[in-house]
Amino acid sequence: MKHATLQWAGMILVSGGLLAGCGGVAPLKRITLSPPQTERLPARPSDWHVMRVQVPEYLDNYHLQIRSDAHVLSELPNAKWAIRLPVAMTRLLQETIDEKLVQGRNKPYDVHVDVSTFEPQPGGTLVLAAQWRVTDSADTTVARDTALIRESLPAGSSDNAEVIGRAMSNAVRELAMQILAQTG
Repeated sequence: MKHATLQWAGMILVSGGLLAGCGGVAPLKRITLSPPQTERLPARPSDWHVMRVQVPEYLDNYHLQIRSDAHVLSELPNAKWAIRLPVAMTRLLQETIDEKLVQGRNKPYDVHVDVSTFEPQPGGTLVLAAQWRVTDSADTTVARDTALIRESLPAGSSDNAEVIGRAMSNAVRELAMQILAQTG
């Protein structure tokens, strides 16, 4: 009797554990900043070189983060960057500059970007704040400025990884366009 009861209890525990493991956990999404190559033609490389983008330590990882309060950052559940954020930003800036640069393609410029903020904010606005400068081969500054880019997120999408990823991609591309417009 005691042995049968223990077997029964063991089966219930194992069954409960298996059912709990089958719960509604959404699969992990890997978000990219760059659109797929099929959406645009590959750009002819320029002589401009985007140095690795500098970001605060809290952004130098794979976590997709949102600011949920003035002093609180939260990770989006079930979503991560496919590539570490500063590497993805560097690549997208380089791709955009190579794609959009018309004049001065052969100038050996280095682009330096230092990001201070890059996150969705409470209220549905994405904010990218950065300082940037462009230097020539003699390390002389050709242009420099501070950028503050705001992208509105559609209502109710403040925790939608795909929408946030697209808005962050648009903000990085806008930063590249500002750099080109002021350096040209």
